[in-house]
Amino acid sequence: MADSQDKQDVTGKGKAFFDRGDQVAETGNWDFAIQMYLDGIRREPGNIERGHSLLREVSLKRKIQGGKPAGFMEAMKHRGGKEPADALANAEFLLAKDPGNVSHMEAVLKAAQKVDQPEVVKWICHIIFEAMRQAKRPDKRILIMIAEAFAGAEEYASALLACDMALQTDPDNVDLQEMAKDFSAKGTIKQGKYDTESSFTESVRNLDKQMALSQQDHLAQSRDFLEQEIEKARAEYEASPDEAVNVNALVEALVKIEEEGYENEATDILKKAYADFKEYRYKVRIDDMRIRQIRRRHNKLETDGQNEQAIQLASELRDFELKVYAERARNYPTDLSVKYELGLRQLTCGQIDDAIASLQQAQRDPKRRIAALTYLGQAFEKKDWHREAVETFQKALEFEPSEAKAKEIHYNLAGSLKAMGEKAKAMDHFSKVAQMDYNFRDVREQVEALRKEVE
Repeated sequence: MADSQDKQDVTGKGKAFFDRGDQVAETGNWDFAIQMYLDGIRREPGNIERGHSLLREVSLKRKIQGGKPAGFMEAMKHRGGKEPADALANAEFLLAKDPGNVSHMEAVLKAAQKVDQPEVVKWICHIIFEAMRQAKRPDKRILIMIAEAFAGAEEYASALLACDMALQTDPDNVDLQEMAKDFSAKGTIKQGKYDTESSFTESVRNLDKQMALSQQDHLAQSRDFLEQEIEKARAEYEASPDEAVNVNALVEALVKIEEEGYENEATDILKKAYADFKEYRYKVRIDDMRIRQIRRRHNKLETDGQNEQAIQLASELRDFELKVYAERARNYPTDLSVKYELGLRQLTCGQIDDAIASLQQAQRDPKRRIAALTYLGQAFEKKDWHREAVETFQKALEFEPSEAKAKEIHYNLAGSLKAMGEKAKAMDHFSKVAQMDYNFRDVREQVEALRKEVE
């Protein structure tokens, strides 16, 4: 009862800040608007419509117009919080500055759970699920986390969707299969109104609102809804085609359907924007669109068993990506993520010296350091610079890679040591791989052969 009273007491206390946030947002002062919405959220942590949703909208607009993530010191000031509402606001500050960062989304979810706001939990879970849906490799751990969070908020249909996506990453996982059955059963009970008469009455009363929210925010959106969003975005674009926000909104709406016709229209819009604004970021999106289309065609050729055509298309894609990332490196000379992607393509295309130069720069990026060092070691190995390769692989191991990456590094390190004639040391590293994964590549044969030679 006390908890309920506390929640009622804060209602309306954020209104002045939310109103001020609206006013500031209209001027395009995104950072000040973010602060106003956060001040409102501290006072009304459960206000989705006036607080969290508008904060998210402002943060995306800021991102589209080139807004940068929080700097190191700024991020440190917004870690945690003495009160649950402060922790939630601090987590949302970091997400607002970097709206695509899944780690920040996860922090918002945990903070929303601690502040006991089920609606906020569901709101952020939908955002995380959309991020996983768009990811090249959805994260099973995060999908399980949001499935459980959805279920805790009694949104079993969404919990089941998240669980199903997790199962796609690990189809034979018995625990996930049982979890899906549990969510399905609980969803049936809730949908069938078997719980209580009051829950039935409440669900009927909120049905229209729930359907609208599901259509707008739920991630398995219908074709009709997506087409309506396209038409709305197209009308705004045609009214003001020189507004960057309208360009990006229409492009985002078009690519959601994931069909080449719509993607080609998006490409034409981006080409016009690139010609009009002379901003290279539009060229980046054009090239990314083409890469995605070529990959889709390649996958279809492989699925259809047209292997020769698939190989030819893979070669064309490799050459195109090399050209694209070389151009990006010239336009973004300080972007280490671009250096990494370029170095990987150079290595694949046999441009070993160029790959070494690119990967040596890319290793300064903490997010890609281990991967960059691994490929750098492989590049040295291709030049028969075995000592340099050994030292590079050893350096990569110092950064404590995951088990999957450690297996690969130990295996490559063992191969370089073997090439140097260091058979006993090579056997030790092959042995480490075998202890982690007995079936990894030809590691068993390598260990047995080297053991005989050493003995």
